[in-house]
Amino acid sequence: MYVKDLMATNVVTIGRNDDLRLADDIMTEHRIRHIPVLEEDKIVGVITQRDVFKARMSSTMGYGEKGQRAFLHTVPVKEIMAHPVVVVTPETLVTEAVDLILTHGIGCLPVVQDERLIGIVTKTNLLQRLRTLDSAAGEASTEHQNVGAQGGDKTYAHEGLPNVLPY
Repeated sequence: MYVKDLMATNVVTIGRNDDLRLADDIMTEHRIRHIPVLEEDKIVGVITQRDVFKARMSSTMGYGEKGQRAFLHTVPVKEIMAHPVVVVTPETLVTEAVDLILTHGIGCLPVVQDERLIGIVTKTNLLQRLRTLDSAAGEASTEHQNVGAQGGDKTYAHEGLPNVLPY
């Protein structure tokens, strides 16, 4: 399975000189946690909901919601965005994408082709696919079973995927 099979293609982006309040508003409106940061149509960073939260908390303790929003308006995205960015291509294997996310401790991977952002894959995309595969394994369990040496262990096999063991 490839990244192109599960990436989101309707990616919301932000400019590096936009302010954190805009980033916060975009995340709230679109119910997302990661926004790729672009400069001249090239990805230069990623800003996360956690980045915005940390900026809000570290610099505006005790100011209230109105003061925090005013502060966010003064901070450009480029000041707190993560960079350089770990990216993948549409042809990257999903297992490689998972390894990158786990190795780098990140929540998303922008998908680029010819240096242009074309999608994003997140931990949520990966977990949704895992849930789909797990559901398929449950449905297929009555059709394909391997009985263990003692007769009670079941393994479910799916072509191209590792065996899924029941809980």
